[in-house]
Amino acid sequence: MNQQIPVQSQKVLLQIGRNIRRSLDLDTIWQQTVNSLGETLGASRCIIFPYESSSLQLKVAAEYCQEPFSAMLGTEISLTAASHFVQALATLEPVVVESFAADDPFGRQSVLVVATAYQKQANGIISLHRCGSAETRPDGGDRPWTQSQIEFVQELADQVGSAIALATLYQERNERVQELSELKKQFMLKASHEIRTPLNHIIGYLQLTVDDMAEDPIEERAFIQEAHRSAIHLYQVITNILDYIQLNEACQIHADLSAARLKEESLR
Repeated sequence: MNQQIPVQSQKVLLQIGRNIRRSLDLDTIWQQTVNSLGETLGASRCIIFPYESSSLQLKVAAEYCQEPFSAMLGTEISLTAASHFVQALATLEPVVVESFAADDPFGRQSVLVVATAYQKQANGIISLHRCGSAETRPDGGDRPWTQSQIEFVQELADQVGSAIALATLYQERNERVQELSELKKQFMLKASHEIRTPLNHIIGYLQLTVDDMAEDPIEERAFIQEAHRSAIHLYQVITNILDYIQLNEACQIHADLSAARLKEESLR
């Protein structure tokens, strides 16, 4: 942890970080993050955007906002129109912006932007706003963000980035589990049919043989051959089922290990 952050702030940071890492729900992590930062730093507004490198559009996923300032929850912003976001994502360093139009629709006077990341890959943007004039702000100064505040946000953003990565992996795994569950149902229905069909053939032809229903030795041999062919088919079906089960177990073990490694790293 950064030694420049006051001891009291370090304690607050640890407590907030612990609370955030307890959840595996993205919505909860986002909301806890903006609430904690907004309240702790006395910001007028704190918002967070999920980020994917494949998209130039960002949408506010959670917000802390004091009255009488306008809410931004659900607002979409293009990266092409937000150079400070692009800079934060590219450098993974805090960016302070203090030049906004007098008629800014959200009343912003000063903004602190920090990217969240895991293993140097950005996965979100936190944006803290000070709104209103310098005279109306609690500190009454021209520079609302102190160095210790900036470092505080950066430290928490690092923890949030790990929490987001873990929750994303958990969510993706849950989606895969649901898809796999549906595939299993379909597989078992088909496997049941594939097993019953040759099994019924085996029982039927053997029953004909046992009951001496064959008209001659040639037909009896034909009954036995059909039963044999069905037995070979049944063997192949069962082999495929066993192979599928082994592959599924291997994939599950790999997913569990990946989740465990990510959880361990996020708790460091």
